[in-house]
Amino acid sequence: MVDRAPDARTTFPSTPAGIPRLDAERAPENPLDLLGSWWRAVIALGATDPSYVTLATASTTGIPSSRTVQLLDVETDALLFSTNEGSRKGVEMHATGRAAVSLYWRETAQSINVTGRVLWADDAENEERFAAESRAVQASRIVSFHGRPLDDEAAQLARFTTVVESGEPLRRPAYWRWFRLVPDGVTFWEGVPQALNRRLHYAREGNRWTRRPIQA
Repeated sequence: MVDRAPDARTTFPSTPAGIPRLDAERAPENPLDLLGSWWRAVIALGATDPSYVTLATASTTGIPSSRTVQLLDVETDALLFSTNEGSRKGVEMHATGRAAVSLYWRETAQSINVTGRVLWADDAENEERFAAESRAVQASRIVSFHGRPLDDEAAQLARFTTVVESGEPLRRPAYWRWFRLVPDGVTFWEGVPQALNRRLHYAREGNRWTRRPIQA
């Protein structure tokens, strides 16, 4: 008898035994407490690239775009990222003040979708965070501008090496900034056999959160 690979159309991800189940009754009042606990748990499990997430933005005319970015921190009321504010995502976030983030970890069959407003860090925080980065990362910020045509990769690499080895203090490019996504909606999802998945949706109402289970 020939072994056949599982049919992706009828095989669904399922959160493994031992992972705490999504429970609307016991879920914390603040969704970022739950998001942070899930994130730290998958990091502890050794999941593949647990901090790389999908960030979606849109133009003022409604044209969407998305890309993979690194989640830097989960704070009490926001998710922290950094970017070139002159990139497409930076321009769109400045124009609309909005963004969305999706996280998915295959090891735990868990997913989180976040929507919210964007707040940009001030110059003092940007300078402090840039100074804390490694010299190589600082140099990469200086020699690369997201989205521009790359006419000569060898020249860019040579400039990168020159900057790294210069020995001089490196200054933050004005366009490199940190920003926060402050959620007003967060949906948690976990895989269950037969695709009867669990979902829990949080919505911000003024200064408080409401939560309720929703159909998957």
